[in-house]
Parts: sequence; structure tokens; C-alpha cells
Amino acid sequence: MTRYIIGNLRTGRRILDLPVMTGQWGCRYLTAGTINVTVDLNDPDVQALDLHNTATPTQSFLAVVEGDTIMEAGPVWVRSYDRDTRTLELAAKGMGSYFNHRLILPLLAATIGVDQFTIPDPADTSKTMANPALTSSYSALSLGTIAKRLVEQARLWAGSDVPIVFQADEAGTHERNYLGLDFKPVTQAIDDIANTENGPEFSFQPRFTTDMLGVEWLFRTGTNASPLVTSESAPLWSVTAPKSPVSNLTISEDGSRRLSLGWQVGGRQTDTVMVARGYDTTLVDAGFPLMEDVDSSHSTVSEQPTLDSYATAMVRAGLSPYEVWSFTAEAYPTGESGLSGGPQLGQYRVGDFADLVFDKWDPLTGQGDPFMTEAQTVRHRIIGLSGDERGRFVKVDLAPKVGN
Repeated sequence: MTRYIIGNLRTGRRILDLPVMTGQWGCRYLTAGTINVTVDLNDPDVQALDLHNTATPTQSFLAVVEGDTIMEAGPVWVRSYDRDTRTLELAAKGMGSYFNHRLILPLLAATIGVDQFTIPDPADTSKTMANPALTSSYSALSLGTIAKRLVEQARLWAGSDVPIVFQADEAGTHERNYLGLDFKPVTQAIDDIANTENGPEFSFQPRFTTDMLGVEWLFRTGTNASPLVTSESAPLWSVTAPKSPVSNLTISEDGSRRLSLGWQVGGRQTDTVMVARGYDTTLVDAGFPLMEDVDSSHSTVSEQPTLDSYATAMVRAGLSPYEVWSFTAEAYPTGESGLSGGPQLGQYRVGDFADLVFDKWDPLTGQGDPFMTEAQTVRHRIIGLSGDERGRFVKVDLAPKVGN
């Protein structure tokens, strides 16, 4: 059963059930999900919630719940009231969206004079440089723990103690330095970490507190040994079985993003031009024409090995076409006995692997699939889940592993 709740973002408490007219929600891979609901203010139960005060944008959160599993939850950003229809619309995004509005700055930045964000450059006193006292530096840590430290530092500021739970620290060999003068958003830095070669994935995973009276977010990151954020088990859908819970399967391939040669440009942070090159002969050797691209989105990178890793990851991702599978599944499929007849919504999340089973295609009986003609089990990762207030079906977006 799908239900929606609201509560106080700072504490995760004072949660209230929210009756909705319509409710659309979606979870996306490495991206803050979305929740959009419309409520009827003619409803006495809705009126009793005092939504003018309990659903204040940025002070409240909205969550969508399946059973005891919170599929997505995060700050309410937009609220729209229509007096003629007496309806109220609320739009929220996952907790990661909050850290788009938080910058990588130590607490000192709150009290130091703004004229001290730069200091004279010791090498040339006619020039200035970023004040190193405002640099956030991390070393001898895993990349996942560096991402964790960025979120932890942001929560040290007054008013920032949103209910986030963290994994234990993990040692490593990585180092990152963030100049205060760059005013870099926390989420952007975490995205950069995830996009490095073998970089760890991350997720702000909402869940109920142990007393079921509040909501908290577990900040999950990949580890040195396992950079993926995924479950150990994989849901299995039988696509071609009689009375399959799967419908509307589509497969879309886009080869325009393929490349064998990738260039990265950096060095802006140190006023020097840096170039990194990634090259893989796999496609050219297989008879494909050479394709290349350039990425300057990491222009602040000042370390050559880091820029090299972006170039390598860029080419690895370009070896395969951009391929998206999607289908619709029954949220709570049942078999003829009335018991569970397939994966139940809430048992799988974005980032999990999923298996799709195809029978061999038989043109005489129509059994199997005329495109996926061989009997096979195809494993992809779930990159998106979306549903609505009815809770009968869930749209599942899948993607293949990156690269060959």
C-alpha cells in the first residue's frame, strides 16, 4: 500500500500521514529522486493537518512509503495553492538536493573577515592566493569516507543537523583538497568523487527510525573493496512467462555517445593548463570508426592522476552504446495461490541488480520474444523506479554495466 507522509526536516520527527488526490514519485540512480503530490483542502482530514505550517518549503520533508520501506524522502522545495479548486501541490526531492545548497566550507568561514578569504602570496606579495585556513583537506582515507567527511562538515554549521546516519570510516590512500574560495557545493564534489575511475557510489537512503516515529537518512557510500551501492540479492522477473507481471518492455540504444578517445582539461585551480588523454582500441580494432570527445567539466582538478582517472573512466563508459531498458511491473504480483508471484515493491531499490528471464522464441506458438530470440537471463542494474498513489504498478528503468 502506497502512502505519503510529511514531517520536520531538521528533526525527521512530527511525521503525519498525508491523504493525497494524486502522487507521483521517482527514484533515480545517483540523483535525488522526486515526489509530487496534490491534496484536497476540502477534505476535513487534510484541513486538520494545518499544511500552511506543517508543509512549509525547506522546513518540511515529504516521503513516499511502501509497507515499512521508504522509497524516497527529502525536502519540500515548492508549494502551490489554488484557491478556486482548494487544492495544494507539494514538490519535494531526495535529501541529496539539500546538499546542492551547502558549500564546502569549514566553520571558520562563518566568523573570519571576508577580506581574509585571500591572503598575500608568499611567492609574490603583489598577488593574492586563497587562504589555506579555509581549505578542507582530507588524506589517507577512502574516497567514500572523504565524501562522508564533506557531509559531516556541512552538518557542523548551526541549523544543519539534519538526521543523517553514517557508515564507519575507512582508511585509504586518497587525498582531496577543497579551497574555500571555490565555494563548491557538497553534492557537486560527491558527484566528482563518484565519477572518478572506480569511484564509490553514494546514496542518501531514507528509513524509519527504530521507534517508527521518525525518518532518518543513511548516507551509504561504496567501499575500497566494493564501490557499488547495491543489495546482495537481485529481483528476478520472468518476461515471457504466461501471466508475466512485466509489461511495456522497451530497449533503446544510442550510439552517439560512443568513443575510443577522450580528452579531459583541467588546471584552472592552479592557473596552469592540464590535459589528460584516455584511449582504448577495442572499438577501432572491431571495425568501428574512431570517435572522440572532450570534457572540461573538471577544470578545477589540479592533480594529473585525478584528471587521468576521469579520462580513463570517460573512455570506458564510451565503449558501449547508451542503452536503456525499461518496463512496467506489477508492484505486488501474486500467483494463482494468492501468494507472492514475483518481486514485491520495497524489496528492491535503485542501484540493485535485476534479472530478466526470456524463453527461447518460437514463431509458431509465439512463446518467447522476437527480439531477444535466445533463451537467456539478462542482468542489468536498476537506475530508476517510479510510481503513483494507486500503488498498483511501478516503472523500472534499467541500464547495462558501463563499458565492455
